[in-house]
Amino acid sequence: MKTRFNFLVMLVFGFSINAQNDAMDAPNSVYETEYTYVNQLSIKLGVGLFIPQGELQNYFGNAPLFELSANFPFKRRKSIDAVFQFIVPNQQDEFLFLRTIDTIEAKSTFMFNAFLRFKTHIYQNNTSKINLGLGLGVSTIITNARNPYYSGEQGERKYEYISALLLMPGIEWCYRFSGETELTVGIDFQYAPYKMEGALREDIGAMALIPKIMYRF
Repeated sequence: MKTRFNFLVMLVFGFSINAQNDAMDAPNSVYETEYTYVNQLSIKLGVGLFIPQGELQNYFGNAPLFELSANFPFKRRKSIDAVFQFIVPNQQDEFLFLRTIDTIEAKSTFMFNAFLRFKTHIYQNNTSKINLGLGLGVSTIITNARNPYYSGEQGERKYEYISALLLMPGIEWCYRFSGETELTVGIDFQYAPYKMEGALREDIGAMALIPKIMYRF
C-alpha cells in the first residue's frame, strides 16, 4: 500500500512539474511566433505622379502624389498592403457640382485614395522580386464647394466631397539592400468612376496612371 501511495505521489508531482514547464514554454512560443511575424511587417513611404487619362485629363493635370503603405504577409508568396495615397490636385477646369440647394462650379482642393492591395510575387531571387497587385477601396475628391447647412458643430463637414469605388491594379519591382532597406519602383492604374457620385452633373472621367518610387527602412 505504501509503495502504491508513493507511486501516486510521484505521478502527481511529475504532472505538476510538466504543467509548470508547459506554462512557462507556451508564452515564449507564442511570443516568438508573434515576434517573427511582426518582423515581417513593413512600412513604406514614397512619392509618385498622378497622371490623368481619358476624360479626367480635361479637368486635371499631372500632380504630385505621396504614398504610405503597410505590408502584412499571410502566405509564402502573397501579402496585403494597407495603402493611403495623398494627391495635391492640379485642376485645369471646374466641374458642375449639385448641392442640396443649387448647382455650382467647383474645384478640387485635395484628393486621397484609401485601399487594400492584394499582392503576389511572380518572380524572386536573393535581392529582388516582382509583384503583381490589385487594390480595392475608395477614391475621394475634396471640393471648395461649401456645405450650405454647415453650422460649425462637431461631426459636420464644411466642404462637399466626391467619393467613388476604386480599383487599382499595378506592378512593382523591389530591390533589397543590406538589412531591411528596400527600394520599390512601380506603376498603378487607377480606375474610379466619379460620375457615379450623384452630385456630379458631368462625367469627369475615371482613369489615371501612377508611377511611383517607394522606400522601406
